[in-house]
Amino acid sequence: MAGKENRRVQMTRLLLRTALLELMQEKTLSQITIRELCEKADLNRTTFYLHYTDQSDLLAHIEKDVIQETKTYMKDIHTDRNTIRLIAAFLEYIRKNDLVFRTLFCRNESESFRRQFVEEIRQLIGMDLPAYGTERRTRYVLSFLMYGSLYVIIEWIQNNYRETAEQVARLLLEINSGVDENLTLDM
Repeated sequence: MAGKENRRVQMTRLLLRTALLELMQEKTLSQITIRELCEKADLNRTTFYLHYTDQSDLLAHIEKDVIQETKTYMKDIHTDRNTIRLIAAFLEYIRKNDLVFRTLFCRNESESFRRQFVEEIRQLIGMDLPAYGTERRTRYVLSFLMYGSLYVIIEWIQNNYRETAEQVARLLLEINSGVDENLTLDM
């Protein structure tokens, strides 16, 4: 019985997650009511309140889950040492989860999520990235690389994935390889 109940809880949360992400394609979070969210998910309000306090709480859970799911995925694919394949696999993951990433990356109200996402990914892959002189200088360069790459990915999403994941991976690698490790800045 517990397994069946657990599946029911998972399905309820998935329905609410999908409903919120779909509604956020049309409206800001503050414009979405619990009633319309529940109607879209075909659930009643009591069920919603068993799981979340409000729309912001649901969104916070979605963001936390997406970061955790992405980190798990990145750890799984990180065994491949071919940089192009690694980046392309990450981009394919984004494409396969379009609704989530389109909503959480491309909306103006998503800046705090983007910052948190970049920080989590930077911590995850930071050990594999080269040092650029001092620790502070390295943080500046890595911020430039990570945020620049993120906004290329956002542009790719907004252009409905016109280029292949491999093309974008090659572009990101080409852009990021242009950073001169020997650039001297007194930091």
